[in-house]
Amino acid sequence: MLLLRIFLLVVSSDILHVIAWGSIGHNLVARLAQSQLNSTTNNWIQHYIASDLRGDLGRIASWPDLILYPDTNPFDYVHWQWSRDLHYINIPAWNCSYIPSRDCVNDRCIEGALKNYSRRLVDRNSDYVEQQQALIFLVHFLGDIHQPLHSGFKNDQGGNTVKGFFLNGKNLTNLHTIWDVEIIVNRIQRHFQSDVNLYYNHLLTLMLNRSSMINETYNNYEEWVKESVDYVCKQVYLNDNGTRLNVSLNFTLGEEYFNRNWPTVDQRLTQAGWRLATLLNHLAEQRSSTKLPPDMQALIIMACIAIGIFILATIGFYQYKPPEIPDRSPLLAE
Repeated sequence: MLLLRIFLLVVSSDILHVIAWGSIGHNLVARLAQSQLNSTTNNWIQHYIASDLRGDLGRIASWPDLILYPDTNPFDYVHWQWSRDLHYINIPAWNCSYIPSRDCVNDRCIEGALKNYSRRLVDRNSDYVEQQQALIFLVHFLGDIHQPLHSGFKNDQGGNTVKGFFLNGKNLTNLHTIWDVEIIVNRIQRHFQSDVNLYYNHLLTLMLNRSSMINETYNNYEEWVKESVDYVCKQVYLNDNGTRLNVSLNFTLGEEYFNRNWPTVDQRLTQAGWRLATLLNHLAEQRSSTKLPPDMQALIIMACIAIGIFILATIGFYQYKPPEIPDRSPLLAE
């Protein structure tokens, strides 16, 4: 089964891709969310997580990135290229507004993907694999929508073509990668003894103390996009001196940029975790039924066939009457 084969790929991969928060960020969002799932929801989603992943939602969170690249999905990556557009929204440069009819035509964007997969996960007409994929895409895209540059400018591909150097690094990077990976990695190394679990515990405390999120609407996707757009226009493109980056030149961003922006990264990760948990808890109440995995369906069918054969054989055995054999004893007279 292709999906389970890719699950094994997720487990063995330690590659950080720059199409999203990076595997660390996505894992953190999923862990934060899973900590807030009620028992009914948690039992429900376990049904869609491969048994060898031990029910860990974080272990599936990067799958929608891994399927896109030949180095992580060499046999099948071509067939998943249709999903690339679903990871982001692009707006006109410095327009600083999100207009769905302009920026998400036919729902081919991250907002449309969240609406689609939240419906599909609880749709009685979706089969097991469709629902499983819907859960994984939801977990991933809920993280993506909170990374500001996934609602970035069309002309620079969400900061991917804005290049330069970060924190005295010697290798050229880009603005998107800084927000996907490098702020998080430096935050963990500098402030949490390079221990991602210490960072997770900090984020969990931060999330639980954010009373402002408690009464939020569970699926206000458009508002979450607008939050990211606001960060892009007011914060992401400002250099160490607080002036707008000249995107035609290589940038040099240092301590001022890092210290100004890591609180935003913390905030967006905790918002994503809380909102994902709220969404899944709500969807668990709406679900129509839980579909069985294909391998389980096959086992049940085989078991039913075997039982049927056994029943028929038993009936045949008890109904069978051997033919009577006439007594041909030579002692009897003819």
